[in-house]
Amino acid sequence: MKPVKLTLISAALLGLSSMAHAGFNGAISDNTHRHVGESQVDASLFFGTVIIHESGYAGIGATGKERVDFKNLAKRSSWPFGETRDGVHSRGSRHSTTSQYNFASVANQDVWFGEWYEGNRDSGYANRAVFYVGDNTGTTVPTTGTATYSVAGVNKFNGTNKLSGTFTANFGSQKLEGTINNSALTVTVDANINATTAAFTGNATAIAGGTSTNGTSQGHFFGANASALAGIATFTNKDLDTAFGGSKN
Repeated sequence: MKPVKLTLISAALLGLSSMAHAGFNGAISDNTHRHVGESQVDASLFFGTVIIHESGYAGIGATGKERVDFKNLAKRSSWPFGETRDGVHSRGSRHSTTSQYNFASVANQDVWFGEWYEGNRDSGYANRAVFYVGDNTGTTVPTTGTATYSVAGVNKFNGTNKLSGTFTANFGSQKLEGTINNSALTVTVDANINATTAAFTGNATAIAGGTSTNGTSQGHFFGANASALAGIATFTNKDLDTAFGGSKN
């Protein structure tokens, strides 16, 4: 039998903020159980020939512990650890069924959005938190012109209910507006753009079961000329909290 070697090298734990680390932008709706930012764990098997985790990428981890990268979590979102459905990766946290991740990347960049919750896959959704995080290297935001983005959203994802829609950025007036929806939920974002920080913040509205609820939105643009965006919309009713991301058309 070939020997199996597990290498684990950890960087110092970094503090959580809306900009979790220089070079990475992100936020999570509730950091009681999870936090996002730059990944800090390097792990491999078979003398480094099989990479399990890498530091220096967008990541997530249990609050108070180090973060692991979404890049390699996504690679292992297949049996027996999870599955990928409609472009969204679903897998248990720490290879268990005690808590779950649903997450997706934006335009093949190191930019991710999704949700974490306690319970079995596609059920329960206890203590759910929505998040986004991405590498902001090379990000620039125009101050003139407009652009549209094809945007997807995650809210209690079950394999068939991904939200989708279009956002429009007016970089001259520094406004971002758009709507994503599925058969049960519509989320509208009306935010102001800060071209200097590549951030956007503003209002959000959710319509579910014929009831309209007001909330807030926040996020960032990523890439040259704001080629991608990701963010979250949050509400007093956390069942409506939604993560989203999209790429420029």
